[in-house]
Formats: sequence, C-alpha cells, structure tokens
Amino acid sequence: MSHKNKDLQNQLITEQLSKTQLAVNTLQALHLTVLSIDKIGERPRIRILPGKGCEQLRTGWITRSIKNGLRFTEKVALVAECQVSWEERS
Repeated sequence: MSHKNKDLQNQLITEQLSKTQLAVNTLQALHLTVLSIDKIGERPRIRILPGKGCEQLRTGWITRSIKNGLRFTEKVALVAECQVSWEERS
C-alpha cells in the first residue's frame, strides 16, 4: 500500500471514529447506555440498552425474532451516519 493510500485509509477511519463519537454523545444526551460499537470503517453499528430516550430516535427499520420462545423486536435508527440498534420484548 502506498503512502498516499495509507493516508487516505487513515483519514477514512478517523472520520468514522468522529461520527461514532458524535453518535455516542447524542445517545448519552438521551440518557441511553451504549453496549458495544462494531464495524468501524463501514457504517459503524452501535448497540444500546433500550430506554425512554429511544422514543426520540427515528427508527429506520425493524426486524422481529423469537429467542428461547420469547418474541423480540430489534429496532435500528441512524444517528450521525451510524446504525444504532436495540432489542425490545414484543
């Protein structure tokens, strides 16, 4: 990888980290708890505990599943170009 390509790659990662930090700050302002951050370098995915602040997030899509006989709904919202997801019992 050339020096120029390395600089570009580093810049892309730095931008993704900045977006992730903005998303985490937004979620903290809504009193939500961040559990994990994955996939830095694409569209970062942030998993949170559900809470009252989730009502203020604009849900982009929903998936439903059954785990151990219990129904769950996973909701995903976009915050600062990051995917923010949480599970709720249905």
